[in-house]
Formats: sequence, C-alpha cells, structure tokens
Amino acid sequence: NKTKIMKFPSTSTLLLAAAAASSSSNALALAAESSEYCPTIYADFVRRQLAHFSPDGTFVAQEGENQKHTPFLTLSEDGKSATVIVGNGEEEGGVYHPMTPSEDPSEVHFVTHILVKDQDGNFIVNEALDPTVAAPATITFTVPDGVTEMVAYEWCNKHGLWAGPAVQVATPETESMAVSDVCSVSDFPEAGWPSVHADFLRLQASVFESEMPFTEADGEKHVPYITVNEDGTSSILVGKVGGAIHPMNGSADGETPPHWITEIYVVDQDGKIVAMKSLDPTGVTEATMIFDTPEGATTLKAYSWCNIHGLYEGPVTEVGPAAEVEIAEEVTDAEEVESSGTAAVVSLSVIASVVLTALEM
Repeated sequence: NKTKIMKFPSTSTLLLAAAAASSSSNALALAAESSEYCPTIYADFVRRQLAHFSPDGTFVAQEGENQKHTPFLTLSEDGKSATVIVGNGEEEGGVYHPMTPSEDPSEVHFVTHILVKDQDGNFIVNEALDPTVAAPATITFTVPDGVTEMVAYEWCNKHGLWAGPAVQVATPETESMAVSDVCSVSDFPEAGWPSVHADFLRLQASVFESEMPFTEADGEKHVPYITVNEDGTSSILVGKVGGAIHPMNGSADGETPPHWITEIYVVDQDGKIVAMKSLDPTGVTEATMIFDTPEGATTLKAYSWCNIHGLYEGPVTEVGPAAEVEIAEEVTDAEEVESSGTAAVVSLSVIASVVLTALEM
C-alpha cells in the first residue's frame, strides 16, 4: 500500500510566495501611477548602443540611406491614434525590417521593442514585439491628451537603437496624459519566447564570452531559485533568502544606467518554455515571479537575464510525482533516524538497569 504524504509549505516557502505576491501587486499599483520601466529600458538601450554599436548614440538614417531600421510614425485622420512601422517597404525600392524568429542564436533577427516619446521626453508607449508575426514590425496606440510632438524608437536585436523623424500633432494642448496612458512594462508574446531565449544565448556568447548560461558556481545573487507551492503555483526569487539578493535599480530619468533583472523564464523537462515575464524595477527590491505550475511537468528550471551580467540558469527543481517520492524518502529517512534514536535510548536504559542491579548486589 502506498502511503499518502501530506505536504505542507515551509515557513520559507510561505515567506517567498508572500514576498513575490506583494512585489507583484505593489509593482502593478505603482505602474498605474508612474512606472519607471520605459525610461529604464530606454536607458539600457542607450547604454548598449554606446558600448556595442556607436559611440555617437542613437542611429538616425538620413535621406537617401537605407531606411530598413527607421521607425516611421503616422497619425490617424482624426489625430487620436498613431501607428509606427519599421521600414519603408510600401515605397518603391523600400524595405521593411525583417521579423525572423528562430531557436538558433545565429539566425534570430527582429525588432524587439518599439517606444515613443513626446515633446517633453516622456514615454507614451512601449511594446515588446512577437517575431513570429510577419514584417513589418508595427504597433498602434492612442495619442494621449497634451501631446504636440512624437518621436518613435526601435531596438533591433542585432543592430541597436534607431530613431525616426519627429511628427507634429495638430491638436491643441490640453491636460497631461491620463493614468491609463502611462507607459509601462510589456511582456513578450508567448509565440516569441523561444526567439527571446535564442537572442539571450547569442548575447551570452558575443558579449559575455560564454557559450552556456552562468550557474550557481558563478554566484548565487543572479541565480533564479524555484519554490513549488501547494496552491498549484510556483515562485521564483533571484538570489537567496538570507544571502545575496539581486538589485532592481531602475532609471527614473532615462539617463542613469540601470541594473536589474529584465526577464525571468522557466523551462520544463522537455526544454519547453512554460512561463516568461518581463520585470518592472519600479518600487521593488527583489526580482520575483509567480506562475502556474504546468500540469504534467516533472521538472522545472528557471533562467534570469541581468542587463549588466548576462544569462543565469537555476538548479533543476522536481515537481509532481518525483517531488512526492523525494519527500516520502526524506520522511522515511527521518523516521529511521527517530527509530534508531529510540532504540539507542532503550539500549542505554537496559544497560543502566543492569549496572544498578549489579551495584545493589
């Protein structure tokens, strides 16, 4: 007969889950007011541009040059919405930027993000794109009240940061943008997850000179640790409770170099990505993530991307039947230790009784 093991979450598990839930809810509440995500990711694009693409900063294609990377912004007829398209493929001799999804780090090539600034340098919109959607790379958004000018930017995973021409908005200046229009974090669509992973591996090799993700042996602070909860979810913390925790330092001004975990994602025993989250550093001190534990998963492993130090992978965590067997074995070992201890106490009692009897004689 199989003994059913009742599993209860440990105190550390409860604390981790509570911390992750608190961080997520706090981040969402703050994002609705004033998220630092858009200036943060823009500041990181600028940092990467200066370090790896051009000491002069953002690229701007001049008239007569190839416009493949240029994000062109156009207004709707009523001026209430706008569309950004990367490239000029609609023109004779023009070309759109490719959207090439791939699990091969050498092949993946796409526009990862499109952002738009207003006349005051405030970010209006940010969107992470899906490389499985055919070119052109496109977003459409509502133009907030008070905007009189807009400039679009795009990040190409292989060729850096590009700016488009400024577009005037022929609407009278009114109130500042509404809360619902605040630029905030944008998650990559699920179809694009394998390409995002491939691009991280490409960067890991080209920037950090490592063909593989870093591990615990390279430092726990960057490692994503998974805790399987009893409510059907799993929690991730980058770093260890009681040890080194990775910082989440954003860039409110869009100029201060940020340092944060940009993405956390999880693969199962088959190497399939089952969850991915882009992290907002606003108002949080830890990189955390909660996701639904996939049905049928037997093992899970998390990855985290640090914008400064690259890709890290966590240890393999067992879930489902394998985890129950492990817990059962731990309980059995504990029972055996307890049984051995009891036997030792009984033996000592017998010896003591014999000694006392001998002394009385």
